[in-house]
Amino acid sequence: MRYAVLDVETTGLWSTDRLVEAAVVVLDNDPKPVDEFDTLIDPQRDVGPTRIHGITASMVSAAPVFEEIAGALASRLNGAVLVAHNLPFDVRMLNQEFARIGAELIGGSGFNTFTHTGCTLDAACASLGVPLHHHHRALADAHATAGLMRALYEQDERLAPSTVLNAPTPQATGSMRTLRHEAVQADLPPLLRIRPPLHFPTSDGQMLAYLHALNWVLDDAVIDHVERDELNSLARDLGLDPIDTTAMHSHYLRELVRAAERDGIVTREERNLLDRVAAALGVDADFLPAITAVPLPPQLVDDLRVCFTGDADPWTRDRLELAASEAGYRPVASVTRKACDLVVAADSASQSGKAAKARQYEIPIISVAEFLARIGGA
Repeated sequence: MRYAVLDVETTGLWSTDRLVEAAVVVLDNDPKPVDEFDTLIDPQRDVGPTRIHGITASMVSAAPVFEEIAGALASRLNGAVLVAHNLPFDVRMLNQEFARIGAELIGGSGFNTFTHTGCTLDAACASLGVPLHHHHRALADAHATAGLMRALYEQDERLAPSTVLNAPTPQATGSMRTLRHEAVQADLPPLLRIRPPLHFPTSDGQMLAYLHALNWVLDDAVIDHVERDELNSLARDLGLDPIDTTAMHSHYLRELVRAAERDGIVTREERNLLDRVAAALGVDADFLPAITAVPLPPQLVDDLRVCFTGDADPWTRDRLELAASEAGYRPVASVTRKACDLVVAADSASQSGKAAKARQYEIPIISVAEFLARIGGA
């Protein structure tokens, strides 16, 4: 038996979307890696959510189009049992690409690590102790999925290999590939900053497929009319009724609430985001937590005792303390109830030990950006 562990990064979820990266890790019967292939792909359209996959237009400007790497992919998929985290999604997106060049991918009966774990890839890897480096890079995610398969696979499962029909041979398409270089990381939208690795309360493949799509479209806390139509269409295709989708919407929102509350406070930004998601999902917001009352930052007066936690590139802690001293304030090394008036963190939602103490002692916390604005720094 040969296994092809695959992962794709895409411009989106729907029939008009394209691949921007694909990777396959081939395993032998043990199962141990014996081959791998990965490449960026020119989608011949916008690249989609760079904030998620980290791929920019310039990165794919010289990458092959799908037709040029189809043979290399087909040679590794054909006759192998397919493995992926959310296998139906990866097979559907790949088959859409093969169909555009007159080929067809028949998925067989593969191994879906998503249905075996019921949670997102990062949560599954954390739970089973499988390394995951550079999440949302196709090759890294494929290797992590291979690790999940080794942890979960039972030999008596009935699996059947895939078939690729009418695909060009690797010789016909050559061996073009463009590997990913470091991308400039776009700032994560606020929802992605608070959203945890999600655990879904089901092993039902149809519900998991819907939750995967929901997780994607809500990265900006908005479901626009196109996304709503596509989600409704997907639910119908999966045989899900409104009762099913309403229950999943409610669970998703409760997971976000749990994430917002994990540091013991709910900020105004977090509550606003939760309200937006509740409205987008059509879920009653009555159970949403109230904004946590936090002490207001003091006026910056001479000799104010300020403790810094973390760096905010290019502002190292030493540089911040020097700037504070030059502005007439007194940097202190630790947070104590009687000897600290203000904590400045790279992010005011910091989970550092100093920030935790500041909240315990009701000492205000502000971000480096706000502090610099107050003292006129740049």
